[in-house]
Amino acid sequence: MSTTEQPRQHHTAAEVSKVEKQMTREEKDDKKLLKHVQQDIKSAEKSLHNAERSVDKAIHTHNKSIKYEHKTEDKMKQAIKKHDDAILAEQKAVKDIAARQQKQRGAVSKLEDRKGELTRVENLLEQNAQHRDDRLAQFSAVSETGPSAARGGPAAT
Repeated sequence: MSTTEQPRQHHTAAEVSKVEKQMTREEKDDKKLLKHVQQDIKSAEKSLHNAERSVDKAIHTHNKSIKYEHKTEDKMKQAIKKHDDAILAEQKAVKDIAARQQKQRGAVSKLEDRKGELTRVENLLEQNAQHRDDRLAQFSAVSETGPSAARGGPAAT
């Protein structure tokens, strides 16, 4: 035996039983702890899985929102183009109205000129008709009294 070695103690049966019970309890506590930690891990894995599904769902919703936004933007661009086209058509119509009104004013002016010309020609025709009537009356007067009567001479019988 060496001097550093301690002599072996002999334990009584009660001490051994007590130590065995304590070790059994510790082993049982260790198993409970292990089971608890395993349940925590399982719960954490389930939470992680749920979180991943939630993230995937959020990404899907985001992608869907982006797609909808692009579709809406395209519709908005089409609506803006239609609006711009409508504005251009309206402006063209206003110019067309102005041009047609100008043409109408020209036609009214031309009609008024023609009516004035008609009035002038009617007056001229009336004057010409009066002049013919006067000449015919004068010619008839000469025929009835003879040529000298028309000139102021004696009437021929």
